[in-house]
Amino acid sequence: MATTSSNSEAEAETILELAKELLQHLQKDTHERAISVSDVFHSLDEHLGRLPLPTAPPIAIRRQLAAHGARLWNISAQMISILGNITHLSAIALFMLDCAAPSHGSGSQRVLETALKTVQSCTENGFIELSQKIIEMVAIRLDKLERSMESADKAQIVSATAGYYMVRVHLAWLQGRPDIADHLFSKIPAIATAYGQKRVLDLCYKIGSFALDDRHYDNAAKWLERALSAWELYNRNMALGIGNDGLCILHASIRANRQLEDSLAKERLHKALKLIEKRYPHEFAVKALQLEILSKEGHCNGSVYLQILRDMLKILNPNEAELKTNVTPCALMALIESRTSFYVQGLQQLLVEKLAASDQQEWTERIFILLVWTLTNSRLPIQNSSGILCDTMKRVAKCGRGLLSEDLIWKYIDVVSSEGNLHVAEYWCSFVLEEAMFQLSSENKTIFIRRYIACASDNSNVCGAYELFDNMADEYRKCPSALYLIYKAALNNRDFSQGHFYLDSLCQVGATGRTYLLPCAAEALRSGQTLLAAECLQHVIDNLNDGFLEVKYIASLFIAAGCLVSAQLGKTGKVKEDDELLAQVIRVFEAAHRNEQNTVFSAVELEWLSRRSYNIAVQARSCDYRLVVQLLDLSMHFTDLQRKTMTCEKQSGLWQHYLHCDNIKIFSIITEARKEQQHYENVQNVAQHCRTYIRSRPQIENTREQHSEWLQEYRRILSIDLECAIFFNQWDNVPSIIGESKSIIDDELCSIFLDCVLRCAASVTYIIKTVEKIIFVLRTTASPYLEAATARAVLPRYIHTFFQLSLDAQEYCLAESAIDQALDLACDLCGTVLRYPSDEIQWMATVAFNRAVDLYILSESDDCRRWAEKAIKLADLGEKDCAMLGKLLRERLQKLF
Repeated sequence: MATTSSNSEAEAETILELAKELLQHLQKDTHERAISVSDVFHSLDEHLGRLPLPTAPPIAIRRQLAAHGARLWNISAQMISILGNITHLSAIALFMLDCAAPSHGSGSQRVLETALKTVQSCTENGFIELSQKIIEMVAIRLDKLERSMESADKAQIVSATAGYYMVRVHLAWLQGRPDIADHLFSKIPAIATAYGQKRVLDLCYKIGSFALDDRHYDNAAKWLERALSAWELYNRNMALGIGNDGLCILHASIRANRQLEDSLAKERLHKALKLIEKRYPHEFAVKALQLEILSKEGHCNGSVYLQILRDMLKILNPNEAELKTNVTPCALMALIESRTSFYVQGLQQLLVEKLAASDQQEWTERIFILLVWTLTNSRLPIQNSSGILCDTMKRVAKCGRGLLSEDLIWKYIDVVSSEGNLHVAEYWCSFVLEEAMFQLSSENKTIFIRRYIACASDNSNVCGAYELFDNMADEYRKCPSALYLIYKAALNNRDFSQGHFYLDSLCQVGATGRTYLLPCAAEALRSGQTLLAAECLQHVIDNLNDGFLEVKYIASLFIAAGCLVSAQLGKTGKVKEDDELLAQVIRVFEAAHRNEQNTVFSAVELEWLSRRSYNIAVQARSCDYRLVVQLLDLSMHFTDLQRKTMTCEKQSGLWQHYLHCDNIKIFSIITEARKEQQHYENVQNVAQHCRTYIRSRPQIENTREQHSEWLQEYRRILSIDLECAIFFNQWDNVPSIIGESKSIIDDELCSIFLDCVLRCAASVTYIIKTVEKIIFVLRTTASPYLEAATARAVLPRYIHTFFQLSLDAQEYCLAESAIDQALDLACDLCGTVLRYPSDEIQWMATVAFNRAVDLYILSESDDCRRWAEKAIKLADLGEKDCAMLGKLLRERLQKLF
């Protein structure tokens, strides 16, 4: 117990020191006080956490606490207007007074009143925990005062009790306990004083507003009804009204009850409506509420609605305060939900009768913007909208105020154009151009004319655009921007010959017109006219000597031209058009090569030109081979130029590029030769003739050299005959040709057969069957020119190809036969020096086992087990490095089954 007393005494002394420091800072001048007090305030939370003191300190300390606490309280009350929220400072002073004050008598009564003021401030500022501490202090003192045997003022006790419960009601609501708030509200004693009734009114309205903002309409209606009852009681006791409190309560109550459907809510709503119309018939907010209710009901009388709207605007005083409060855009926009025509009439009335003659220039412009925006965005007929706008502007002009509406209309035209509503944009452009009251400058008129052409052309009203262009003054017909727009209109109308005409006119204007050539190229591309776009770029390139472009942009021009034209290669589906495109690309690159002396290409740009021309040639190999070869020559020319900018050490990669270009040139020339069907027919005829000669030739002893030469020619004939058969899709003849080679086949002929088959563009099924035939010949051949060891060495590679092709084509039976052949060959080679390659075994076993897993997923257990067992068996036939794979596959198979 002694320890507690000593701790309490020490804490009391600490609080005293804090109070002295606070008083010292608060007594400084304004600037120094604001800086120093803010530093001390940071420590208040720590001290408040240890208050109130658990035991009363000695009487001497209590007296000091009382004196300093009173001074601190009084100064904080005076400084609140300067320092703002100083609730924590007031709380410190309160706890000091509480430590020193007696539990009975007038001293306790004064502390109780101070505590109620402090806790109310804490609650309103959201300090819930601190409010809880203080309300507990209030409860203790209130209980002691009620039990005191002294003759206390009963009215003061009742008032304090009411204040206590009001704070607890507010606190319970803030803590999210509306049920406790309801219960505590029922405990508030009846209050006879007007001040007490006003406090109840404020509390109920505050909680009701909170609930309404949170969309808890049941609670809001209940608390606002309580506020309304308190307001009525207060009104009966007061000679004068209480300002706008009643209006605010009734307005909020109507909003809350409108969201409820029960009979009680409807009764409350009816009562509040009658009361608000009776007491506040000329309030702007009441009229606005009536309009809102009529709009929501959906069956209002139009004349009634319009009359209320007019009355509402008559009430309005055109001063900043009322306009800011009652004529917010949101409040006015709410009216448009009912009927646009009413909204427009309201805006007209507000402008003409209230704002035009006032000094509210900013508000006049804001409301006029709303009117223009409504007229341009409403569903009213366009002619009606423009008529209303003209009438309003003329009436406002009579009051000596001008309105710059063309800017607003231009913004609207810009918006609707971007949204694709071109008909509306076209109409408003025409309206501004034809109406005399719009005194447009020459520059603005040009802007509206250009936009009209653009809208008319985009709106498929190209005839209107042509007509307007023909009726323009000569200066406008030579205007580059107008020519560009009419060119664009022609392209939109698919009138490409007319587009060519306007493009030529644009080029004749001179350097100013050529600034539009690149946009013209973009429009041509957008219309799908690649060659027209190329023509635009060609015009630019042809006029480079005029100084149209800065030197630093010329390289970019060639690059862009090459990209734009080459991007269309292969998209037309027509060889002739592709040839034209490729020829255009060549003209661009030739121009770049010609201008190399006048244009400083960087090493990077030369590299791009070289590689791009090569890539285009590769892409366009189906075009005329002469054009392809010409483009490859240009690529090598650019590489020559690039080589001049590089050191010898860095030129190694360029020689590779030369080889690539030569390779493609050779391939293109050979491909062109092979396109001639007659060549292949002649080859087949010659091959047949050779066979006739071979079959009928006498068996004469030849020298070894003669025989070897004859074999080489025979094999060459067979390989060419196979290529001819594949070219003519004579797949029935392919197996017989391969079989014919069985007695003379060697490793080279076998490779030629496989290469010829794999690079053809035939169906994969034919390719697989042919590869299978080649494998069969290799396994069964008795050719003395193919050693058994050599055949066994190359067979795994052929089986690998056969297996992979079968899997890719989903020919799983053929793929399984490939595994069987691999197993047979691996068994034959097992125990010999020439073993089946381990990497082939590992690859095929792994792929086969993966196929088994796929079959397992498809619930084909038998097929799964068969594939898996073959994969494991194949792995077992490998060398030692395959043993681990076989073990792993067995473990995986056991997990599957």
